[in-house]
Amino acid sequence: MVNLKPNPAFRASSACVLGATGSVGSQTLDVLAELGIPVVMLTAGEGAERFAPVVRRWRPKIAAMASEDAAARLRELLGDDAPEILWRPDEVLDAVRHTSADIIFHSVAGLAGIDSALAAAESGKRVGMANKEAIIACGDLIFSRMAASGGEMIPVDSEHSAIYRCLEGRDPADLRRILLTASGGPFFGRTAEELKSVTPEEALAHPTWKMGKKITVDSATLMNKGFEIIEAVRLFGVPENRVDVLVHRQSIVHSMVEWNDRTLLAQLGRPDMRDCIRYAATAPHAARVSDPPLDFSAVASLTFARPDTTAFPLLEAAREAVRMGGTAPVGLIAADEEAVDAFLAGRIGFTDIAAVVTDTLGRIGISSEINTETAAYTVGEARRHARRQIGLMQRM
Repeated sequence: MVNLKPNPAFRASSACVLGATGSVGSQTLDVLAELGIPVVMLTAGEGAERFAPVVRRWRPKIAAMASEDAAARLRELLGDDAPEILWRPDEVLDAVRHTSADIIFHSVAGLAGIDSALAAAESGKRVGMANKEAIIACGDLIFSRMAASGGEMIPVDSEHSAIYRCLEGRDPADLRRILLTASGGPFFGRTAEELKSVTPEEALAHPTWKMGKKITVDSATLMNKGFEIIEAVRLFGVPENRVDVLVHRQSIVHSMVEWNDRTLLAQLGRPDMRDCIRYAATAPHAARVSDPPLDFSAVASLTFARPDTTAFPLLEAAREAVRMGGTAPVGLIAADEEAVDAFLAGRIGFTDIAAVVTDTLGRIGISSEINTETAAYTVGEARRHARRQIGLMQRM
């Protein structure tokens, strides 16, 4: 589990940002600019045209991309201003392990971020972790390597950042349960029947948060909240049945913890990921910002409701995966990635996402031993089965 006592002497004089062109990566760079923290390493995927202006702005010592072609294009775009450009996976991971940065922000999305999460854990540095999939799939490995290297992790996910701040410095034995809040996505209140006709455009219209396409669809299905249940189990060492979910449409209460004496502590704030990113860079201290304070009179009311697990069955699928244990959660993630991609491409319907994921979870083999090899095997098996299911749905 995560260490709940951040280093009080920590000061970030430089940063490394993994996944710099994504939604969280871009917001991370906004925060670094605000705090005056320079960047020594940046990574991105395949989009050299999008990455080149970021590299020009930040002038890191190292820029890394996901393929040789993308790296060559980046070098062409930057010309004489190009820093050291890497693309071979072993070289990129080695650069992460040995970065001179004081803090590594990990915002690579999905299962593709597992290897870089393990490398960051081996660096001995502070890691601002926004990749929930890596924690869900290989949390024990990440924490063991972090303990060996002397590094520390601060969660960047909004809900887990809130929980971390509520638990920070406290004895985990005092904790009774965790209450994760959920916006409910764009389809709160709709029935299972009504959800059958949902379009990708509707699913991407999140009412509160600005995020990437995959996580926005996961928010619409509540799969993202299911992932966050498992993430809370991994990060804070609590069993699944002590993590509850409440739909909170205003997204002002980011999450709560309940102590053994039935009192509760909540973390409240604006729905802005930059607050979580900023705290990862400054914990246990709170940076001064010029933003206006939260106006409670304008918020007017805070409401809470139980999620509808009939209309949104992926919440229970996540609970089932963590109860199954072993590599089941990584299979859940892989099946969901395939199903969401198929939905966004118009190949399956919105409610078919849950059908693909739950069917896959019930059919794949699960290993009780979690390591990179067993995780990779389960990912492959889950993807193959999910693709078969998607193909069958298309022919119906």
